[in-house]
Amino acid sequence: MKGIRLWQVIQDEENSLEVVSLEGVNQAETEALLEEAIVRHPDLLMEGLKLVGRQTDTPGGPLDLLGVDSDGRLVVFELKRGTLTREAVAQIIDYGSYLAELEPEELSEHISERSGNLGIERIDDFLGWYQEQFARGFSNEQKPRLVLVGLGVDERARRMVSFLAESEVDISLITFHAFAEGGKLFLARQVEIEAEPSTSAPSATKRENLARLRQRVARLGVEGFYYEMARFFQSQLSAYQWPNPGGFSFSLPELTESGTESNRVFVSLYLIESRPGEVQVRVHPRAMAAASEVLGSEGITCQGMNLRPDGGAEIWIGSAEEWEAVTPFFQRLCEAIVAGWRKKRERQAHEEARPGSEREVGEEIVA
Repeated sequence: MKGIRLWQVIQDEENSLEVVSLEGVNQAETEALLEEAIVRHPDLLMEGLKLVGRQTDTPGGPLDLLGVDSDGRLVVFELKRGTLTREAVAQIIDYGSYLAELEPEELSEHISERSGNLGIERIDDFLGWYQEQFARGFSNEQKPRLVLVGLGVDERARRMVSFLAESEVDISLITFHAFAEGGKLFLARQVEIEAEPSTSAPSATKRENLARLRQRVARLGVEGFYYEMARFFQSQLSAYQWPNPGGFSFSLPELTESGTESNRVFVSLYLIESRPGEVQVRVHPRAMAAASEVLGSEGITCQGMNLRPDGGAEIWIGSAEEWEAVTPFFQRLCEAIVAGWRKKRERQAHEEARPGSEREVGEEIVA
């Protein structure tokens, strides 16, 4: 492959230009940091990526990274600390074909049982988690995306990936390169082959999800207060309410990075099989951020509520009496969420209407 070089252009006060070549970091040093850097910052691979698995076992061996992209597509990553070869292409097809054959419930179990390790968020119910993130149910009718990641690629592997991508297999190839200057380390990402984006697959219907949710509510013994909690949040937030097998979610419209409007989940009423008789009120990070504009960070917790590593919060409710005790707090919180959400919408509308405004676009380094 062609080598990638990087230069720093320095302009002094007299408008003189100096061009400094950044030194390439040897492959061994880059290997040691690449995977950990990606796990801590998934945006290095793709914007909006959420990782749900790392080194998870499959019949074909451990799958390096499993994620969900910003459109809700399952993404399989095969990372090679060295140069990508034809063996890596065969491996990722093996992993992707295995996951594609799993029914949604089987995939949910596969992910949930293996999450919570090696820096990956713990997910108790993948299907419920997915609904919370994307305000729609997961469907396996759309096959997983395949992404090969390495520090280089040989010509046979490049040819194979190019052929598959041109044959409408959703497979991409990314390489990273490291440079050093003044004690600082820089990473450059090169998207060498990228598959054409595909359309979203259909998801489970609202009626199907509601039937499954009602069965779960009855099975876990929370009929006495679960639906009352749902009516409360739907009324207080004036939100779009969607049932999924793991519980109701309540969404408000937001502008995405591309400028389109999409429903985003703010609050969920989560049911987990391992905790019968209890309901988890999950306040998502975007809801906490909205409420903090009105209440400040000190005013958005109550007794029994725990902050989550992702910036959200949760509290478990085990009876109608417990729900009644915290209802005043949640009424105040919902008012703050709606007020903060409206402020953000007004800011976005003002920015979109401003003459000459445009979104910043990051540039990637290409060979």
